[in-house]
Amino acid sequence: MAIEEPGVLWRDGVYFYAASNFAKQHLFYPMWGATYELDHPYRIRRDYMDAYMIQYIARGALHFKLRGHHFVAKEGELVLLACREKNDYWSEGTARVKWFHFNGREVGPLLERIYETNGSGHMSTFFGARVEPLIDDILQGLKSGNCSEFQFSRDLYSVLCQLAEQSLEKETPAEESVRRAVAYIRRHYAEPLSVQDIAESVSLSPYYFTRLFKRIMMTSPHLYLLNHRLAEAKKMLVYTRDKIDTIAEATGFQSSSYFVRAFHREMNMTPKAFRQYFSAAGTHNRYKFEQEGGADRQVSDKSGLHESKK
Repeated sequence: MAIEEPGVLWRDGVYFYAASNFAKQHLFYPMWGATYELDHPYRIRRDYMDAYMIQYIARGALHFKLRGHHFVAKEGELVLLACREKNDYWSEGTARVKWFHFNGREVGPLLERIYETNGSGHMSTFFGARVEPLIDDILQGLKSGNCSEFQFSRDLYSVLCQLAEQSLEKETPAEESVRRAVAYIRRHYAEPLSVQDIAESVSLSPYYFTRLFKRIMMTSPHLYLLNHRLAEAKKMLVYTRDKIDTIAEATGFQSSSYFVRAFHREMNMTPKAFRQYFSAAGTHNRYKFEQEGGADRQVSDKSGLHESKK
């Protein structure tokens, strides 16, 4: 019989990995991990565990007390935990968290370098977006059991090195501009918004800004905005009874017809069919669908859809 954890509404996992003696001596390796859907009263208080942990906040927020810091990690942010120290984290509302424990002989010194400048191990959405694909690869490897210990080590080392590099080095003006642009998009996605508007928010020309954004975020500003709008629309389709026209307007689409075309191009179904799928299938299929892509599934450049500010 599965052990029920207070505040865990749903989970994908927990998946365990038995590292070889060679991996324990020479590599970085995951220990176990899962994706959790959380709500109050979920809380973990830990005095000591011989492991480290990464938590990526896919939706909602978690509260943390680490190394004398109390902070709230929000959607898109990441937290590094040294579980050999006291730590405390909890949910005060619904949240989705991707997490795994890991270890390795050289993990400690690398995390200490990050903590030296970061203090709490709390990484912004800019840094979280850079390593989320690697986190997904690690969790998928734990789930499938088809990942070699060298691939696990490579992915973990890449995650930690990117975070260490970004934490230790002063943020470049280019990175700072893109980070502010991402925050601007997340605040204003519901408004009529063009690439020129976003570029002006960080005092750059549209041409230079677009090149800069694509180099750092690996996608165009237009597609990032479109994906974010579609993700918010999916949440409204699942969790509200608002009309399609209302959802289109609330998520920044200039017309319901454009919204329906963009949605169908990504999901291969209309918004109405998407909503009916969940109404008929219930909570289990809602979570199953989200785990397979869900609200975070992204449109590619093949969409051919380009919306400009009117």
